[in-house]
Amino acid sequence: MAIKNAIRDYVRNFYEITYDPKHKQIMLHDSNETYNNRNYIDIGRVGRVKITLVWGKIEEITGLAYHHKDFQSELSKLFFDIVTEKKSKDFFNILLEENIPVNFAFNELIDQFPILNE
Repeated sequence: MAIKNAIRDYVRNFYEITYDPKHKQIMLHDSNETYNNRNYIDIGRVGRVKITLVWGKIEEITGLAYHHKDFQSELSKLFFDIVTEKKSKDFFNILLEENIPVNFAFNELIDQFPILNE
């Protein structure tokens, strides 16, 4: 299985989306994330809201460092594709319009993120 496919499966099954309107931030993070020793990676914006990937628990489990020279371009492309796909962008815009704090598991909203279903 390619690295991209393994990461896609992991994100689909264990990652969550959290929107914090107070801090104008959408975070993609592991549902079991501990709040120490996390790596924050800005992967895009929707309007004035920053989209941040948390790469912590996933590194512990997969052993892959996001910024490793052999994987960074493939991982960056995967997450860029996830957040820029039309349905995904529409979903993020709904979050911004509603402007309330929310937290969803990716697998609860898988239809909004078609890249994770490939």
